[in-house]
Amino acid sequence: MPRKARITSSTGIYHVILRAVNQHIIFEEDTDYQKFLFILADCQSKYNTDIYAYCLMDNHIHILIRSRPEVLSKYFQSLGTRFVRWYNTKYLRSGHLFQDRFHSRPVENQEYFLSTLVYIHNNPVKAAICRVPSEYRWSSYNAYYGEKNSLVNVSLAYDISGTKEDLLYYFACEGESTEKELFSDIHYEGKHFLTDAKALEVFKSVTNLPSSSEAGNLSKPKRNAYILILKKTGLTIKQISRIMDVSNSTVKRVCAKNQ
Repeated sequence: MPRKARITSSTGIYHVILRAVNQHIIFEEDTDYQKFLFILADCQSKYNTDIYAYCLMDNHIHILIRSRPEVLSKYFQSLGTRFVRWYNTKYLRSGHLFQDRFHSRPVENQEYFLSTLVYIHNNPVKAAICRVPSEYRWSSYNAYYGEKNSLVNVSLAYDISGTKEDLLYYFACEGESTEKELFSDIHYEGKHFLTDAKALEVFKSVTNLPSSSEAGNLSKPKRNAYILILKKTGLTIKQISRIMDVSNSTVKRVCAKNQ
């Protein structure tokens, strides 16, 4: 079945989502986040784009970007290829890290632009990683409050709002209200007893492996034994699936057999 053609934005602005294959954890250490942002900045300079917002979550990435349609695919192909090559070398793994095709939504008007800005920055709050967006280190939120960030163009949002103060007031009001779901197909994790960062710590403690990427080298019996232990420690099926890089159904089957 042929792929659907990507919808072109009349404004040139897109909300782009990069998702990991099988919801695999992308960022395990600070250096992983830092390397991705370094490559993102290099691609921005090379392809002459504007980035208005970003948020790096553990297994997916949001970017609000302005780009010419013919450049958008080249941009993200270059970004993905460079980061995955570095990531695979670091973690001694091979194969894909991101899903083959990035997801994009055209941003056609000013209201949608501002709503998307809030939506992206609120991802860590909705995932129960932090209480407010300003606490999260790996998004562009604090750039709008004056933090130095050469990667982000904040002027368009200020212009749309009227002033910087008006924009920050909009952020505060939207953050306090119940935010509508702009994108029904975007995955949000429910609140866990353990955050994904803590789940990764538990995984490393239980398995004595340096990285979740090493889980793919385990024998099947040992993998299944670890799945059972991780489930007993409080990890959800989805967390175990992502960390062990196996399907949800595999985790459920292993747990069901040993009840």
